[in-house]
Amino acid sequence: MAKTRLLVLVAFAVGVSCLYAAEDKEKVTLQGTLVSSACYLGGNQTGDEMGGEKHCGSRCLKHGDPAGLLTKEKQFHILVAPSLRLAPYVGQEVRVTGIDHNGVIAVEKAEVSKDGEWKEIQIHSLRRAAKSS
Repeated sequence: MAKTRLLVLVAFAVGVSCLYAAEDKEKVTLQGTLVSSACYLGGNQTGDEMGGEKHCGSRCLKHGDPAGLLTKEKQFHILVAPSLRLAPYVGQEVRVTGIDHNGVIAVEKAEVSKDGEWKEIQIHSLRRAAKSS
């Protein structure tokens, strides 16, 4: 698990550096299962349980591991967004809108599917949201 966590953190660091270096920025909206990058890359776990350990994915995100999105087409994307705010939704269907940097998504908006409706996940602090208004 430690090697997987290191791999995920290195991939995340490379992804973040690409955010600033990329010239071709494309805004996308993607839908799929919210996963812990560490759990997914360490064993293709897409739920919130790994190796019989409940809430493993949520716990990884609460500890700062990056979130990921696995689309229905089995495409994996690392999400640049506050992991702590996404942690309660691991294993659930989400929709994210943001800038795609070669598979790394700088998330601007995130929503979770609840009872057939999309409900926004508050990923930005209220202070930051108020400044951008």
